Amino acid sequence: MRIATGGLADRLGAALIVILVAGCGSGPGPTASLPLVASAAAPASELVPSASRSPYPSADPPTSSGLFVEVDPGLLDVIPDVGDGLELAYDAETTRQVAADPALAKDAIGLAIALYRVPGAAAPASDLAVVSIIRLRDPSIGEEAYRTWRDTYDAAACEVAGGVAGKAQSTINGRVVYIGSCSGGALTYHVRIRQGSIIVSVTSIGPMRLGEQAMKAIEP
Repeated sequence: MRIATGGLADRLGAALIVILVAGCGSGPGPTASLPLVASAAAPASELVPSASRSPYPSADPPTSSGLFVEVDPGLLDVIPDVGDGLELAYDAETTRQVAADPALAKDAIGLAIALYRVPGAAAPASDLAVVSIIRLRDPSIGEEAYRTWRDTYDAAACEVAGGVAGKAQSTINGRVVYIGSCSGGALTYHVRIRQGSIIVSVTSIGPMRLGEQAMKAIEP
């Protein structure tokens, strides 16, 4: 399977434009067609649906091909330890809107997007990360497709932060983590877990490097 360069990674990267504009203070206004990213000042109660009353279905209707991307907040369980003083708040609206794109269903079967932040931080927050957890339809995708994913995501995420400035990789908790940097200071992180079936992609801003902390918090 090939991850389409204009598909899920591009949409997820575009979903970060509002946060990057607020956090980096540079670049034009948001150009994404969807009101994707919730305010960093929104309380967690507005971001996390009640277990007994979710405003969204657990999955979007199937596309004409019969495939769909499941809205799956349970994917956040891969980050069980968010660290002292931090909060991982599920963003139901962003997840629902990104998952509803029928072009994504050929590549992904599940999606959850969350804000990783210091509770109570006012917008624009000095430290903030957006965590995207994607369960792949085909866990056997190779390195070329995974590299395309990372490059596409980074280009979209860095669009209003001066563009992609560099790429690196590190080993965190025994896993290879790919790190991208934007000229405006934002950082991206990518890792594959669970035998390659799940990709965790993070964009973070601020000196706390919450993206790196999220990578450290992922299940062993």
